[in-house]
Amino acid sequence: LCTLEFEDHRPLYDWVAERVFDAGLVDRLPRQIEFSRLNLKYTVLSKRKLIKLVEDKHVTGWDDPRMPTLSGIRRRGVPPAAIRLFC
Repeated sequence: LCTLEFEDHRPLYDWVAERVFDAGLVDRLPRQIEFSRLNLKYTVLSKRKLIKLVEDKHVTGWDDPRMPTLSGIRRRGVPPAAIRLFC
């Protein structure tokens, strides 16, 4: 996994991966997947700010239903299948 800023490097990555595979150093070709940052309006997603909320006891922990974490979303009652569909 890598962020979209590395998308330009994909041809080089694929070239190296093919050479390593052809040399027999790996059993199968690795796959590179680019992803972008999820932006939600009116939601704090900064890890630094979320840590401060937990450390200052504004929330009960990372799984607090008010937190925008996977465990917090699960505690809100959102089923895993819905989260997978969203992504």
